[in-house]
Amino acid sequence: MTNLKPVAKGSFLLGLIVFASACVVGPREGYYDRDQHRYYHENTWHQCAEQDEHCR
Repeated sequence: MTNLKPVAKGSFLLGLIVFASACVVGPREGYYDRDQHRYYHENTWHQCAEQDEHCR
């Protein structure tokens, strides 16, 4: 029974680390996604058009 306490504490700390690392940061304003040929503006993705200043 005494061996169970360190295991429980370790499992709890490991769970907290996994939970904290799962947080995803959203894209920043003006980010250009080359693979999808789009850019992020005003909290939405926009497809690139010809001569679009945001797409390089």
